[in-house]
Amino acid sequence: MKISVIWNMKVKKFPATLDGLSSAVAWKYLYPSSKILLAGKPDDALKKFTQIGNFEINQKEEALESSRCETSRLLLKIQKKHLNPSVEDMKLFAFVIYSKTKSLLDPITDEDDVLALAFCVKSGFNLGSIMAEFSEKVNLLAENIMTSPVTTVKVGISVSDVKKVIDKTGLTGLPVVDEENHALGMVTKKDLDRAIKSDIDDLSLVMSIPVITVKGDDQVHKIGELMATHDVGRIVVVDGDQRVIGIITRRDLVRAIVSTTMEYRIVWNMIDKMKKTLSSKLFSMLKEIGEFAFSRGEKIYAVGGFVRDLIMGTESLDIDTVVEGDGIEMAKTFASFRNVRCLTYPEFGTATIKLNGISIDFATARTEYYEAPGALPKVERSNLRRDLYRRDFTINAMAIDLTPDNFGMMIDFFGGMEDIRNKKIRVLHSLSFVEDPTRILRALRYAARFDYGLSSNTESLLMSAIKNGYLFSVTPSRIRSEFERSVEDERASKIFEFYQQYGILKALYCESNINFSKFFTMAKMDEFVKLNKLYAIFLLILKNCQFKRSVEIIKLYGMPSKFVNALSSIQNDEFISSVANPKSNFDLYILMKSLPIEATFVLAYDERTEKSAFKYLDDLSKITLKKVNGALLKEKYKMDGMEIKHTLEKITEMKMNFGMDEEEALKKIIGDAN
Repeated sequence: MKISVIWNMKVKKFPATLDGLSSAVAWKYLYPSSKILLAGKPDDALKKFTQIGNFEINQKEEALESSRCETSRLLLKIQKKHLNPSVEDMKLFAFVIYSKTKSLLDPITDEDDVLALAFCVKSGFNLGSIMAEFSEKVNLLAENIMTSPVTTVKVGISVSDVKKVIDKTGLTGLPVVDEENHALGMVTKKDLDRAIKSDIDDLSLVMSIPVITVKGDDQVHKIGELMATHDVGRIVVVDGDQRVIGIITRRDLVRAIVSTTMEYRIVWNMIDKMKKTLSSKLFSMLKEIGEFAFSRGEKIYAVGGFVRDLIMGTESLDIDTVVEGDGIEMAKTFASFRNVRCLTYPEFGTATIKLNGISIDFATARTEYYEAPGALPKVERSNLRRDLYRRDFTINAMAIDLTPDNFGMMIDFFGGMEDIRNKKIRVLHSLSFVEDPTRILRALRYAARFDYGLSSNTESLLMSAIKNGYLFSVTPSRIRSEFERSVEDERASKIFEFYQQYGILKALYCESNINFSKFFTMAKMDEFVKLNKLYAIFLLILKNCQFKRSVEIIKLYGMPSKFVNALSSIQNDEFISSVANPKSNFDLYILMKSLPIEATFVLAYDERTEKSAFKYLDDLSKITLKKVNGALLKEKYKMDGMEIKHTLEKITEMKMNFGMDEEEALKKIIGDAN
C-alpha cells in the first residue's frame, strides 16, 4: 500500500473506501492515462484486496463517499465499451456493489446497481463464492442468520391455496412439509404462476425436490457453497429429525457476511449505553423481564421507539417488547407474578402492564398484510425480523435482546443506526406509504421532532403518495389521531409547517397559508389556556374552504356542532368587518360572546381583527355586574324574566361603553322608563 502526501496535483480523487477503490479500478480501465488518488484514512477492509497497491493514498485529504455506488455507473461504461476487466477486478466490482447496496435491499439501490451486478453474474461470477472469498473472518452458523419461525405449507394443500398464502405474505418461496413438519420440498412464486397457467392444482407436481437443507450448526460458508452448487436462492434449516426450524435466503447470507466485514453491522453491544442512559430501576426491570422470558424458554426484545430513544441518549418509560412466543400469555403470567393488572388485546396479539410507573407492551412477534391501501392491517404470528420489517421507519425497526444469554445486544437488520447517524428518516419498502398513509404524517413528525431529513427515496415516495390521494384511503379518525399527537409535540410548529409545505393540508382540506410559528406562540398566551389547538387549526384552514365542504369536514373529524355556526361567522365578510370596526364596546361584546375560544383565537390571529379580539379577551369578557343582579330586580323592582334580561343587558352596555356605575345606570334606566 503506497502512502504519500500529494498537494496541488490534478488527479482524479476517490475516497479510501471499498467503493472508492473499486471506482478507482474501474476508472483506470476507462481512462488508462489518468492519475488517481485515494483520499482519507483507508478502511481496514481494503487490506483484503491487492488492487490497493496500485494507487497512492493521501490520508490528510477529506473525501466523503457518495451514498450511491459509483462502481455501478463506471462498470456499465466498461460494459458498453466492451472492455474486459480481469477476474480479480470483476470479483471486486461484484463484492462492492452487492455490499454497498446491502444485497440490493437498500433504498439507495438504483437501476445502474442492478444492471452492473447482472453484468458481473453474466460474466460467470457467483455471488455466494465471491462473498465467502472475501469474508474469511465470518464465523457464523446457520442458526445465527436463519429466519424463524418459518411460514410453511402442507403437502396436501392445493396450488391455488398456496398462491393465496404467497400473495398475502409477500414471500417468494415456501418450504413444503408433511404433517410432522418434515421438509419435503420447496415451492416458489414463479412455480405457482406457471402451474396456474397450466391448470395444475396438485402441489406435489409443482414443488422442487429434493429440498436443499442444512443443520443449525452448519457453517455459513457451507450455505454459500450449496447455493452456488444447486443454483438456489433459499436453503431450509432443519433439526436432527429433518423438521423445519428456519430458512435462509441468498440475501440473508450476503447481509450476514457484509455485516461482519463492512461498516454496516447488524449486531451492536448496547449494555454500556443502557447503563449510562437508563435509570437503575428501569435497567433492572429489563433484566428481570428477560430472565422471566428465559425461564419460559422464550425470547423477548425491546423494540421501536425505546431503542431509538436509547441510541439518541434519552430514556423512555414506554417500552414496547416483542416476544418470539406468546406475548399475551407471557404478559399475563408476568403480571400475575408481579401482582399487577394486565390489559390484553387478542386481535392484535398484544398486552400491556404498568409497573412502578413504567408502561410495558408485550407483543407476539407478528407480520402484517394490508388488504387495501389505508386499511387496518391483518396480523399473523411471525418472527423478529418480519416483525421489525412491518414497522414504519428504519429508526423504529431495531431491537435489543433482553434474554440473559444476549442481554443488551441490539439487532439492526435495516440500517437504523446508520440512519440515526446520518439524521435520515427512511421507510423500509416502497409500498410503505401506500399500505399505511398515516406514515406520511409520522415521517414528517419525526423529521421535525429530531431535526432529521427524509432520505431522497423516502421523500419521493411520500410526495407520490400525497399526489395520488392515498391519504383519503385513511379514516378521518386516524388522521385526527395523528394530528392530535403532532399538535402536542414540542416541535409542533415545525411539524405543521411540514404538513403545509408538503401539501398535506391542501390535499385533505383546501389551500392554507398559516404562519404556524405565530400560531403556536399565540397558543401559549394566558388568554388561550383553554384552547383546543387542533380545533383552532381546523378553523384557520376551513375559513378559506367552501362552506359546504367545511361543514362536512367538521362532522367527519368529530368536532362539536357549535363550530359550524362559528365557522359561518368567521367566513362572513360583514361579520369580520363589524368585529374589526365595532360601533361600540358593547356591540363587539355581543358579536363575540357566543363564539368558542377557538374562533376567538382565529380572530386574534387575523391582523384585521386582532386588536378587537384582544380587547374582548383582555377587557370586555371580564366585565361583570357585581352590584345589580336578577334577584334584586325581581324583589325590589318587581321585574319579570324578559324585563330582567333586557335591563341587565342595558346596564352592561352602559358600563362597557361609558364606564357608568351599575347602580347609576339602573336609576337612569328606571327613570327613563318612568
